[in-house]
Parts: sequence; C-alpha cells; structure tokens
Amino acid sequence: MLPNSEALSQLVIDLYDAVSDPDLWKPFLQHLAESTGATAAGLVMRDGGRNMHTITHSWELGAEFVRVFREHYHSLDVWAERGRSKPPGYVCASEELCPLAEFVTTEVYNDFMVPQDIEHGLFVLVENKGPLFASVSLYRDASRPAFDNLELEILRFLAPHAQRAFSLHVHFSELKAQSEGFEAAFDRLPTGVIFFSAKGEVVLMNRSASALVAERDGLLATRGGLRAERLPESSSLEKTILQAASTFNGKGLWSGGTVMISRRSRPPLQIQISPIRRSVVPMSQPIAAMAFINDPLRCQRPSQEGLRAIYGLTPAECRVALLLGDGHAPRKIANMVGVTDNTVRSQIKSIFSKTGVRRQGELIRLLMNTSGAKVPI
Repeated sequence: MLPNSEALSQLVIDLYDAVSDPDLWKPFLQHLAESTGATAAGLVMRDGGRNMHTITHSWELGAEFVRVFREHYHSLDVWAERGRSKPPGYVCASEELCPLAEFVTTEVYNDFMVPQDIEHGLFVLVENKGPLFASVSLYRDASRPAFDNLELEILRFLAPHAQRAFSLHVHFSELKAQSEGFEAAFDRLPTGVIFFSAKGEVVLMNRSASALVAERDGLLATRGGLRAERLPESSSLEKTILQAASTFNGKGLWSGGTVMISRRSRPPLQIQISPIRRSVVPMSQPIAAMAFINDPLRCQRPSQEGLRAIYGLTPAECRVALLLGDGHAPRKIANMVGVTDNTVRSQIKSIFSKTGVRRQGELIRLLMNTSGAKVPI
C-alpha cells in the first residue's frame, strides 16, 4: 500500500520547495529514495541542443559517478535511450526498458553500473520535448530486488507534480540567470538609472543611482517614489514620472523630459525621464518609466554592455548607435563598419524603435544622458 497521506503530502511539499531553491533537490531525492527503498537517486538531464548530459542533483551518487556519466557513459545509457520513446509523465521500472538479462551484457552495466553498485532503476519522465530529456531516477543495488508495483504507485502519484515542479524549476532558473545577468550589467553602468512602476514607485535602481540617493544631497528615494529636497522640484519630478508612466499605460503621448534637482554645494543633477514603450528588463512587475541621473561632474561614453542591458540592442546596433551618437552620418557609418547603407538604415530603424526616439538628435541626447555626460538644456 501507498505511504499515508501525510507522508505523500510531505513529498509533494519537498518537491515544490526545490523549485525555487536548488539546494532542496537533494533532501527531496533523499526523502523519495527512503520512501521507495532506493539506495540512490538523481535528477538526470539531457539537452542535445546545448550538448549537456548530466545529473544535476543527486543523493548518494558520488561526484565521480556524476563526472564519468557526464563525460562518457551518458552516451551508453540504454535506460535513457529507450526512455526517449515514452511520453512525459511516464513511470516505469528499468526492467520494462531493458530486461535485466539483456542489461547485464551491456558496456554501461559492466563498466559503469557495477562499480557504482547499481542494478535496478525506477523512473518518472518529467520532460521529453525536442532536445530536452529529464527524469527523476531512483536506483537499487544488486542485494535488493527490482522495484515493484508499490514503488511504481508512489511515483505515479508524484508524476504530475514532478512534471510541474521541473517545468517551474527550469523557468525559474532561466529567469534567475537572466535577472542576475541583467542586474550585473545594470550595476556596472556609471550613470544612475532608476526603473519605475506604472504608479511611479521605484522598482529598481542601479549602484550608481543608489550612491547618489544615499548622499541625500537634493535627491531622495521614499516609499512613494523619487523625490527632491526642494518642494517645487519634488512636485515637478513626481509629475514628470507619472506623465511618463501614463504613456506606458496608453493614457498619454508624452515622450519624456528633464528635471533639474538642486544640490547644496555642487551643480544640480539632471534627471532625464522617459517612458518605457517595450521593456526588455526581466522584472517581476511591468516597468513603465525610467530615469537617467546625470551628474555634470561626470562625463563618460555609454558602454555597449549598458545599451544591451537597458534597450536590448544587438552588438551591431550598439556599434551603430554609438557612432550615431558621435555625430557620424549613416553613409559614413556604413563605410566605417564595412556594411551597406541599407543595412545601417535598417539597424537605425531598429535602434529608434527600441529606444523610443525618432531622430538622430534625440538619440544623441538619450545616449549622452545614458552615459552621464552633460546635456545642454
């Protein structure tokens, strides 16, 4: 009979806990192995598109086992090879895929499984689409019998949850990687950049912006949003941010503006605010507007990395955008980078679309604010 409902519920809880915290896959695999009488367990992943064949998380599978599987024996794994014909959610024991009498004659058994003391397997296929194949795999040593119907029923109960959890795990991991990659580039920008929600609240600010706000010299960040020490400037700043957000919300056509924020003993900060028409920023909530904080005491050319992070420009578009920002004509840019005029004009059209500008002059102003250069008002 199946474990009691409390034990099964705990398995499900452990499984979903592992979605957002990869360190919890091992406790889940251990719990599942102990519930099924397995002596080892692993999350096996194969991605032919990226030539990745590995055991991403495991319990009682040593580092050497994982290494030699990844480097060689994945290509000889008859269980996985035959599992490829099964649909996602399929649960089976290894004898269904390859009878033991046949399995013991294979190279993977004699050279790999025997040294690792693995004789039987039990699997739930959680993904089998295109190049991606993944399974939660349980193993037993030769001193124990093959997995029986009781253990199969436990995995059948968990199968839909395992599929869902794995899908969420992959999606979460991708978003986390994208977010970490974006935030790393974002923080390296020398210009202060702040993203706002549709209500004008601060969603994210980079390291440069945080440093300027931390000085508390004219510019403040409050629970309600970005503010200035001087009331008239604060009102103007708040109004401009909300106007930009209204464009994002489809309730206005305002294209952006600059607000001057006075400081006590230094030149004023110039806050260039723009609506976001098409966000490429991986955030948990929509980004409606952004602000570039221009400190006239700093002057730098924007980096390609920054342009890619904020606007989603391709490397070729970054190169063309920077040359436009330097004042070069499209035909000259074509000669400089060795492409046709039509190619450059197509890239310029894409740059304008992604940055929300319509003319080269507007792009120059935007790039100067992005870099932190002084912009004539």
